[in-house]
Amino acid sequence: MRHIWKIIPMLLVTSLICMFWLEDFIAIFVFALCFYIFVPSIIASVFITLFSCRLADRWQKCLFGWGIFNLLFFLAYLTFSSPSKDCNAFLMAEHYEENAREMEEFLQYVDEALDDSASIHLEFEEGEPVIFHVAAKGDTEMSYHWRGAAERHKEMLMETVGLTREEYENIRKRLNKMDCIGFEMFSSHRADKSILYFKRVLAGMYSFVLYHRPINQDEKDEYMRDWQYIPYNEQVIFMYGGGAFGPQTFPKEEREDFLLKHKPW
Repeated sequence: MRHIWKIIPMLLVTSLICMFWLEDFIAIFVFALCFYIFVPSIIASVFITLFSCRLADRWQKCLFGWGIFNLLFFLAYLTFSSPSKDCNAFLMAEHYEENAREMEEFLQYVDEALDDSASIHLEFEEGEPVIFHVAAKGDTEMSYHWRGAAERHKEMLMETVGLTREEYENIRKRLNKMDCIGFEMFSSHRADKSILYFKRVLAGMYSFVLYHRPINQDEKDEYMRDWQYIPYNEQVIFMYGGGAFGPQTFPKEEREDFLLKHKPW
């Protein structure tokens, strides 16, 4: 029993690292919610590992090995998992150049598949719909469905906007091929622009705002003023949407550096 107080902080640290591997956003949310539990546990686990390095008995050997495992487990996360979840304007520019034609063809395909004046906001995670909001022609409000509800009611939601099962699957496969996670097309601006969701990082979303026409001067001025956007050219705008907490715009230095090296018009 005297070793229980040593096992608990080590176990909490291991659990937290596992959560970061599985889903950064959930891990940060849990860490923030249980801040006064995890911070002392992290500090305690460091001291327990250091004091166990004498390897005097079986318990010290186990605790020291556990501490080294936690350290390597976290370093592996920083090396292999975290970079794949990162994003910035330069990565977005590279991704757009590699997939510009596919993006244009995808949006044309979706526009032709949807009923006239229908609206849709669809996002996937590991092949399953996690957001599926729709509105049929004449609807004044969107019908909102998240995660379990989105999956359970997807047949009804497809029918609402005029998608067949084949078209739905083609949309999912095309998004996956472009390494994008979703899109939105609203009846109010379908003729003007669509939004393609590129990547979620923690609570934030990186997206491409793709115009079907060159933007005008007033729109250029607005996008240059708003730090949520980085103009790429006269028809492509990079967008960052923050979540419930954290930054709500592109970092100042990143935005200025990108626009210094890349002139949008």
